[in-house]
Amino acid sequence: MYKRLVILIFLYSINVFSQKNINENWIINSEKSFISYQGKHVLHEWVGINNMIKGVLVFENSQPSKIAITANILDFDSGNSSRDSNSLEILEALDFPRVSFYGESFIIRNKSFDLSGNITFHGIKKLNQIEGVILKRTKKEIVLEGNFEIKPSEYQINLPSFMLIKMEDLLKIEYKILFEKKWSKKNPHTS
Repeated sequence: MYKRLVILIFLYSINVFSQKNINENWIINSEKSFISYQGKHVLHEWVGINNMIKGVLVFENSQPSKIAITANILDFDSGNSSRDSNSLEILEALDFPRVSFYGESFIIRNKSFDLSGNITFHGIKKLNQIEGVILKRTKKEIVLEGNFEIKPSEYQINLPSFMLIKMEDLLKIEYKILFEKKWSKKNPHTS
């Protein structure tokens, strides 16, 4: 009887211990995800969409702990090739080919979340607060959706002019990102 009790406690301890040491990595499904920006000028507005984003969401101890997302500037499509070509020049896409986000601070409340992290855009890294909602969470998928705003001038981007009027210094960013669970492993930093 005593041996059974010791074995049960031992097995339970191993189970609890191993659960605490599991990292789960969720990878973006680019075919079902997008990031878009909305630009505005006095005379017109436009939206550029990127359906080729990459990234990972890391869970530690069943909680999101890190997120990294990257998108190539070249992959944003506004439906106007001339505008997109000008954007590549203005954003100096040869020197700064990507925009990325890396966050390590999650606060989750029911179906919503706050995320603090750095956006690197045009070679400038800035801390940003991003809010969103968790549209779906299953054992295989997590879908996040939200929006936020950035000012291009804060990233040392010279705003383009049309008819001697510069575009508005505000980009409205929207996103819908589907993460799929890929694998789990023991955390090598915990023992």
